[in-house]
Amino acid sequence: MASTGAYRATFRTRTYNRKGRVARTQPVPGMRHEQALLAEGATLVGGIDEVGVGAWAGPVAVGAVVLDPEDRIYKIRDSKLLDPGRREWLAARVRGRSLGHGVGLAWPNEIDEVGLSEAIRRAAARAVACLPVTPDAFLVDGKWNFLGDSARMVVRGDCESVSIAAASIVVKVARDRLMSALACMYPQYQFESNKGYPAPRHLWALSAYGPCPIHRRLYAPIRKLVVEGVPGRLLAEQGVGGRGPAPPPTPFLSER
Repeated sequence: MASTGAYRATFRTRTYNRKGRVARTQPVPGMRHEQALLAEGATLVGGIDEVGVGAWAGPVAVGAVVLDPEDRIYKIRDSKLLDPGRREWLAARVRGRSLGHGVGLAWPNEIDEVGLSEAIRRAAARAVACLPVTPDAFLVDGKWNFLGDSARMVVRGDCESVSIAAASIVVKVARDRLMSALACMYPQYQFESNKGYPAPRHLWALSAYGPCPIHRRLYAPIRKLVVEGVPGRLLAEQGVGGRGPAPPPTPFLSER
């Protein structure tokens, strides 16, 4: 159950470099990008955001959310500016009041096979396929269009667009829950705290145990451990070293 603090909005901002000076993002994502597309004739606008791109373990995930233009959900913020309690509470609000939402996954074996860029494209397509409605246009966070012709890019979109911010919250909560569940299978790496990113405890476990089946061989440090091995290689003694079994076969998470 979320704490009382989860009901309070945060007004922190992110800083970034803008033409040689430090600038700050908007404290509250707005509707101007959505309103511009609606004014151009769109009936529904979706938000798209991805998470887990820089992780060394676990899937890359893409979230898609279509908000009701007539129902403003307050207190939505960029997921990176929210503590876990706030994220959980807001994710439930978005799932309960949006017109549609979905999370698409690409697992490490697919990332290793087709590359990270193509894996993100596939995860985005799976997220959109989960939606019960078909938006006329999508707002996508960042500068890279991994979705297609219907996308409009918004730099720092999770701070600028409420639709992208909502997608960032839904996908972050979904992936964090999944990594916490996978931590029960591979407790050495403490995925419940680092979510597959190369945090100190994660790096220590890699040096002691080597990679597990949900590590991405795409990254050079992981490949090196696979090829050269590590002292002890304790996971191998437990029968789950090396490439190991394939990750769960679920191609996407439907958050409908």
